[in-house]
Amino acid sequence: MNKYLLLLLLLLLSFTLIGCDDEEDVIAPDLKLFAGTWEVVVQEDQNVFERADILHITSSQIHEGYGGYQGNITTYFLRYDDTPIHDKVFSWSIREVENNQPLLDVVYQGELDSDDTWDGNYYYKITKLTDTHMWWQVNTNEGNSTVKFRRRNDIHID
Repeated sequence: MNKYLLLLLLLLLSFTLIGCDDEEDVIAPDLKLFAGTWEVVVQEDQNVFERADILHITSSQIHEGYGGYQGNITTYFLRYDDTPIHDKVFSWSIREVENNQPLLDVVYQGELDSDDTWDGNYYYKITKLTDTHMWWQVNTNEGNSTVKFRRRNDIHID
């Protein structure tokens, strides 16, 4: 009887140990891929960047060896002949990382229709960043929409 109980216990223990490693490791993205020209392909319910907006992102390291980055985002929309038309300008910075996901702070550079000092500040987590695709998840209590981008190497912005 004890043999069967021991075998049953070992069997249950082996299933428990095998089942504990279901989570995939989150790998920190290479932030050198962040700069470039990107198009919004999925907007969800956030209203900062609209579908088909073109983002031209510049990037530089904040301090040598520190790891933080900052830069500008200039948005464009495309005319019927694919000529980019300037729309808005934002500054951005990445100073912190949470669970290997960089925390992106985006600040609108322009006049706002509000007296609230926090209007114009937008917070995201970069959940995916490859040489062709990028995903930003809204990082606020109001929602967790994901904005999806694809790289546009065919659009040249001066």
